[in-house]
Order: sequence, then structure tokens, then C-alpha cells
Amino acid sequence: MNNYYNRSKNILKEKMKENKNLTKEDWDKYAFDNCLFSANTLMFHMNAKSFEKLKEKLS
Repeated sequence: MNNYYNRSKNILKEKMKENKNLTKEDWDKYAFDNCLFSANTLMFHMNAKSFEKLKEKLS
């Protein structure tokens, strides 16, 4: 069984390495197209108040 939270987190990390200027909207579109968690869901789970804080926590 897939753990979509961990899968989403790992793919977001990869996307951040590819594009340092990744925006919340870019991630949400990619996540929607690939059945991953949205930025808001990941931000909630990691107690981040913004997408930039989430990216800092994942770096």
C-alpha cells in the first residue's frame, strides 16, 4: 500500500531540486495531475504557515 503523504513529500523535494522557484500553484497543478497531496495538505501536516516555510522544512 502506498503512503501518499510520504510519496508527495519526496516528489515535492525532487521538484524543488529541479526548480528552486517552484510556486504553490505549480505544485498544486502537478499534485492534482499526479494524484498527490496538495500544498495545503502538506503544509498542515508539517505545521508550516506558508509554502515557503514548507519548502524550508523540506530542504
